[in-house]
Amino acid sequence: MIAKLLKNKTSVEFYKFIAVGIWSTIIGSGVSHILLEFLNVNYFIASAAGFISGVYAGYDFNRKWTFKVKQEKKYTEIIKYYAVHIVSLILSLLVIPVFGIETPITVVLMVGIPICTNFVGIKKFVFKR
Repeated sequence: MIAKLLKNKTSVEFYKFIAVGIWSTIIGSGVSHILLEFLNVNYFIASAAGFISGVYAGYDFNRKWTFKVKQEKKYTEIIKYYAVHIVSLILSLLVIPVFGIETPITVVLMVGIPICTNFVGIKKFVFKR
C-alpha cells in the first residue's frame, strides 16, 4: 500500500508539500522569534513578518520541487500564492469562535484546514497542476 502511495503523483506532491511547509514554518517562526525576543518588535508586526517570510520561503521550493513548474515566473503567480495562504489563514482562524481557543479539535482544524486548502489552492489555482 505504501509503495502504491509513493507512485501516485499527487501523494508524492503532498508529501513534498508537507516537507516544504515544515521548512517554511521554521523560517517564519524564526523570523518572528528574532523580531520579538532580540529586536523588541511589536507582536503583530513580528507575526506578520514571520508569516510573510515563511510563505516566501516555501514559494520557490513548492514551485520547483513540489510541483515541478518549468514556465517562467509571473508576478501574478506569487500574488496568487500569497492569496491562497491568506484565505487559508482566515479560514483556520474562523475555527476559534466556533470551538474555542483551547480545545483539541481547534488545534487539529487550525493545522488541517491550511494544509488542505493551501495544497489544493496552490496546486490548482497558483500552479494549475
